[in-house]
Amino acid sequence: MSEKVKKLFTPAVWLFYLVIGVEIVYMISPFAIYYYSTYGPSLNFLHKLPQTAWLSGFFLPHYVKTSSFLLNHYQIVGWSLVIIGFLFFLVGAGQIYTTKLTKRGAVTGGIYKHIRHPQYVAFAVMGFGLLLAWPRFTVLIIYVTMLFVYFLLAKKEEQECEQKFGESYKSYKAHTSMFIPGRFSFFDKFPGLPKSRVGRFAAVGLLYVLALTVSVSAAFALRNYSLSKITTVSSENSVTISADYMSEPELQKIAQIALTDPDVALRIHQAKNGRAEVYLNYVVPAEWYLPDVPIEKIPEGVHGHHQPKEYDRNKYKVLFTKAKVATKQLIQGRKIIKNAYGREPILLAYVDKAKGEVTAIKTPPRYVKWGDIPTPLF
Repeated sequence: MSEKVKKLFTPAVWLFYLVIGVEIVYMISPFAIYYYSTYGPSLNFLHKLPQTAWLSGFFLPHYVKTSSFLLNHYQIVGWSLVIIGFLFFLVGAGQIYTTKLTKRGAVTGGIYKHIRHPQYVAFAVMGFGLLLAWPRFTVLIIYVTMLFVYFLLAKKEEQECEQKFGESYKSYKAHTSMFIPGRFSFFDKFPGLPKSRVGRFAAVGLLYVLALTVSVSAAFALRNYSLSKITTVSSENSVTISADYMSEPELQKIAQIALTDPDVALRIHQAKNGRAEVYLNYVVPAEWYLPDVPIEKIPEGVHGHHQPKEYDRNKYKVLFTKAKVATKQLIQGRKIIKNAYGREPILLAYVDKAKGEVTAIKTPPRYVKWGDIPTPLF
């Protein structure tokens, strides 16, 4: 190839790759917004007000072990879906851009022979996997929002394809499902949106609110179910959660050893500010490290949750915290867990169950690494 031809050819190649890059950004942007807007600063902002703090809470167990096999292993399913969705996206993207390179027209073979929007399906699968990995209410709401955005983008793209490819695309569309393989896809039977802008806005808005209402209601039901599967013991003004599943008498014994220690009782009494308080306490195996709970600084070399199955069943850490609750009514037991939107750590007691004594008392950090994002339930 001559230098002159190369000079003419090179800008065209770069322009082609630029167009591909813009298309990829266009498609992946809703998923990227979903991923990045549900962590870090946004959570710290939400939990500052009792009215919005519930959004940053979990509706499924995050680190607490339960009596349910499914609740203890659902995150494996979540991360598996993330991987499957990502691989599915690569296959779909590879197919569509190979077709663009060879200028074959609309993509109708391979995966596209069965569904018209495999890449959006891939993002939906990846997003659901992330929702299972971090089952917060705010993640759920933004996930539902992302699905609506992709549905509208898919409708828009199909209109453009009909204008560009004409009858051939209409025929392809008539014989291929939108998102779910098979001829009984709900989305293909979905009624068309009103032609007027106001009508479309109202229809989409109504469906969106309905989807959010159903999703959030289901999430609250899952939270209540999860609560019934964890070990807790309650007193008049406190509830204690066990991070690992154990019997209630065993948890009661560990909590009682800590509470009857004179120094622990004195420090809890000193933490009172003259008004009724409610307490949210955690019992964690001494060998476990949980970055979501303000217990202690995570040692070097430990990343994320460190929850070995085999540990000394006699040694535990008991974290005492004052629960931040919005209601002025006296609440007890699991209602404290449901209403808590934050915690104020008081002390950390190391308990030796076999000896029946507190072996050490420490001052816990005020916040976890990412602030005081409430994980009082899980």
